Amino acid sequence: MQWRINVTDAQAGEQREYRFLQPCVRIGRSEEAEIHLANRDVSRVHFTLERSGGRVRVSDSSRNGTFLRAGDRWSRLSGDTELELPATLRAGDWTFDVVAEAVEPAADERCLATGGDDLDGDGEVSPWEQSIMLRPGELPTVREAIMVFDLCESSLIASNDDRMAYHLKQRLTQIAEPVLASFKRRFFKSTGDGFLATFADAAAALDAAVALEQRLQQRNQRTRNEPIHYRVALHFGDVWALEAGGSDIHGNDVNIAFRIEGVQADAFEGTVSSLPRRDRILCSRAFLTNVPRERLQAVLSGHVQCGEARLKGITEPVIIHWLRTAYAGL
Repeated sequence: MQWRINVTDAQAGEQREYRFLQPCVRIGRSEEAEIHLANRDVSRVHFTLERSGGRVRVSDSSRNGTFLRAGDRWSRLSGDTELELPATLRAGDWTFDVVAEAVEPAADERCLATGGDDLDGDGEVSPWEQSIMLRPGELPTVREAIMVFDLCESSLIASNDDRMAYHLKQRLTQIAEPVLASFKRRFFKSTGDGFLATFADAAAALDAAVALEQRLQQRNQRTRNEPIHYRVALHFGDVWALEAGGSDIHGNDVNIAFRIEGVQADAFEGTVSSLPRRDRILCSRAFLTNVPRERLQAVLSGHVQCGEARLKGITEPVIIHWLRTAYAGL
């Protein structure tokens, strides 16, 4: 299931559509919110949409109120309210048309786990003892730009100074989250020493990666602390989500993005020269072909085709490019 939220700014006369795979979506002034509204009349987290167990609710945490349309009237919400979708909400000058789109597996694809335990002794298997077999092809799938970021050498830094390692991770989060939010990232998940994020299109992901690199390099030049060294991987492909104990995304293309992040010269078929081990942005050809040429020319000083790489756990070789920016090699 995925959210589709059409946001209308009544004052500016603008409309924008958002799609999210995660079950929880925050709307507010905070740059950490999935839908960021830069307006002082909006609370940091104005309201939150959440779906669980087939139900949808909205949680109002604002000072100025969140309103739900019922016919021609608006009613102010208080605390948690169960929603029947589609629904229209209002916060400040914005209205939100909310839809949850789901792709359910066919009935004959569902089956109970063999040998489920009859814990109640009534001849029925309890719901939590049931499993549903879902084929990935039956799950809601979207094509998105995928970004994987890794903080390099964090284990080495931690072995020498664990407080410094913690500081670097916190500083990375402080820098990265507003940058990614400004380019409308759709999914974000911390990986401990980095993060996984997705964007609606490849151009937005490229702009976010370059802006993040710029901020990190500027920070490195100003600070007396340890520099933040990084590796960024960009890929474009299918991702799917399965709500099972948390918010996450899956798919072979997600795996490819993680493998690109850590790739080194020995993974390539031929000799690769000048490939930095860190402080770099690599991408797949699939990503590169989804960025308009004029956008590449605007933000990059060039790109180098490293060649075909054999990535662990990936059947087919992947053509990888090194994206050269103004900060490459610093």
